[in-house]
Amino acid sequence: MTDPIVKSTNIGSRTRLAAVARLMVRSIFFVLPLAFTWLKLRNLSSSEIAQLISNASASGIVWKTALVVYFFAWVWGTLWDVGLQERVYLDAPNKGKMPLQAFGMAFAILIVGAALVWVDTFLQFVGVLALFTIVDHAAWQYLVSFLQPMIQHARQVYSHPYDAIALEQLRLVENQVCGTWKWRRGVVGLVWIFVMLALALVMSPERSVRAGPAEVTWGFIQAVSILIWVLLMESWHWYVRMVTRIGVDTLEHLRDGYRLVPLSALDMARRPSS
Repeated sequence: MTDPIVKSTNIGSRTRLAAVARLMVRSIFFVLPLAFTWLKLRNLSSSEIAQLISNASASGIVWKTALVVYFFAWVWGTLWDVGLQERVYLDAPNKGKMPLQAFGMAFAILIVGAALVWVDTFLQFVGVLALFTIVDHAAWQYLVSFLQPMIQHARQVYSHPYDAIALEQLRLVENQVCGTWKWRRGVVGLVWIFVMLALALVMSPERSVRAGPAEVTWGFIQAVSILIWVLLMESWHWYVRMVTRIGVDTLEHLRDGYRLVPLSALDMARRPSS
């Protein structure tokens, strides 16, 4: 059954574009872990791998946990975003063909992401994380410019004849993808990266600080700072995703039993004619 949001008679381009986007994200999902595993373990025997796992420190476990959470949250979140956008956009430009610039952006994310999981020291990690944040922001800016024609086209179609529900759904998705909240989130993430940089420069990971009766190494504190950054950035993004999804689904449910009109139009209808 065709999604009732869609009014275009040519949705093939939109579907093709979404399919290619999903393929790109899923390729990263498979390629990056395989490349990381091969690079890290290619010269080790099975006994050496087991010894490496058994000797993992608490800071190493926290660090790797943060990376795993970030990786899966990024992959599934991107796929989630593609699905939401596919519901509200109509025709895609260039018959749904993905431009070369988009492939270039995906390749850059893959390379910097590989560097992020390859580095061994906290200072190197903070530097690569700063680079990854810049690349990710550049990819987002490109995505916004690429999607604007699709957003404008959908807005025009939904406006003639007027479809208030579809316009509200489009507004929700547009805010999630292009909203100013991304800038605020980026600033907070950048500030925390500077905090991690300070932690990297204050003391070596082997030194420890006393926290009550226990001693905590700087390496563990640094690893926890990575986990805090990941949880902060991804929980913020997933909150916006959930709000958008709930709004789009609620409006779609209301479509079956109600007709939505703007208050201005309702006031005009109620105004007595002279």
